[in-house]
Amino acid sequence: MRLLQYNNDGDSSLAEFFEGDIPEEVIFKDLTNGTSKGKASYRKIQFCGEQARRNGLQYFWVDTCCIDKSNAVELQEAINSMFRWYQDATKCYVYLPDVSRPRTDPADGSNEDWGPTFRKSLWFSRG
Repeated sequence: MRLLQYNNDGDSSLAEFFEGDIPEEVIFKDLTNGTSKGKASYRKIQFCGEQARRNGLQYFWVDTCCIDKSNAVELQEAINSMFRWYQDATKCYVYLPDVSRPRTDPADGSNEDWGPTFRKSLWFSRG
């Protein structure tokens, strides 16, 4: 299994683990050839790394880029194992770029309801 490790310099790098040792989308190839930061979707990886760091975690995993989908054996193993990986995770984050934080106005105590926007998120309709 591959995880992304959030480094002290604010960057992330790939770390590979074997069973029992596990402490457009950016894909595995983008991380290995250094082109990931040029993609708009790199923000999702930054978000996950920053949130993991805030939660005191050193490693994090993003399904779109920690699996080498060009390797059929690895892809099949990942598909078969993904539920267990999520189930055993210390934390799970979902990046919803189409859902913004609710606006609050401390002056009058108003708070915009985020529920309807959340339920309309594209995340619920992806395969």
